[in-house]
Amino acid sequence: MDLIFPLFLSAKQIDQTDRFTQLALCAANLALEDAGGLEGYAPRRLAVSLGSGMGGFSTFESSAARKLQNKSMPPFTVPRIMANSAAAWIATKHGMKGANLTCSTACSSGANAIGMGLDLLRTGKADAVIAGGAEACVLPLTMSGFEALHALSTGFNDDPARASRPFAKGRDGFVIGEGAGILILEKEEAAQRRGAKIYARLAGYGCACDAAHIVAPDMEGQVAAMRTAIEDAGMTPAQVDYINAHATSTPLGDVVETRAIKQLFGERAQEIAISASKSMIGHSIGASAAIGSIATIMTLHSGTIHPTINLVEADPECDLNYTPNHAIQKKVQTGICNAFGFGGNNASIVFTII
Repeated sequence: MDLIFPLFLSAKQIDQTDRFTQLALCAANLALEDAGGLEGYAPRRLAVSLGSGMGGFSTFESSAARKLQNKSMPPFTVPRIMANSAAAWIATKHGMKGANLTCSTACSSGANAIGMGLDLLRTGKADAVIAGGAEACVLPLTMSGFEALHALSTGFNDDPARASRPFAKGRDGFVIGEGAGILILEKEEAAQRRGAKIYARLAGYGCACDAAHIVAPDMEGQVAAMRTAIEDAGMTPAQVDYINAHATSTPLGDVVETRAIKQLFGERAQEIAISASKSMIGHSIGASAAIGSIATIMTLHSGTIHPTINLVEADPECDLNYTPNHAIQKKVQTGICNAFGFGGNNASIVFTII
């Protein structure tokens, strides 16, 4: 029997959009469907806040190849490449005429976009926000670039399922992924009035810059982002009981994040359940924190903490509770999603149960 999937983009729209925009549009459709739609809001009060670290890099790469072959450029080359293409297409497709924002802060893009969405609601500049991130950069040029930085895992090419191994002894880099994650943000009272399905409360957002190195992580910036997010939520570190770690599986990054958690939470760090989504789905750069936020929300909503897989033997310098290899059931009240990117861009988001 043939499977028939309804088209959410026409052939013409597919031709006019990069893959990262298509992923964002698909995720936005799913999120709006799950939310029951936002038709009750005035279009000018509907905003979009989206993050992407690379934008339409697939189009950039293919267009550069065409140019080198003396072939003509497709007319939508520039609109496909531009980083704000995904946010603009979401607004156009769904008639959202409020603020339309794009954040590009490398691996923290999605987290900052969600934080910007929270700010739009708090300041009264929007009544509802489509927020998240999208990325599609599993491409020869980006792969080669990350490989030149020695950021990618190369030691498990014969056993790729074991390559992404945050906090594990012998890890040697991340596995690049792609995807999109979209949240529908509304004020609580309005969501309740329309009978929306409410998963969690977006309680706080913090960001900080290392101002130290363009690619190497710095503990103090990560501590500052987490502390600011917790304070923004009107909470204390003692109230946090779950962390969705940035944890990309790089030798330095996982150690620095572990140290940052220990620095902020002190002795309580050993009690906090931590998990690394990237161990299972790879590192989707600007989309990673949006996807990680959804994982955090579902942890609060379901009481299931997903595991950090491939953690057979932990790095001695990574000595916290990373939920190794098997999911656990635990009632979680407050969770943090971390996102730390190139450029020293650090962002953390706090979610709580309703």
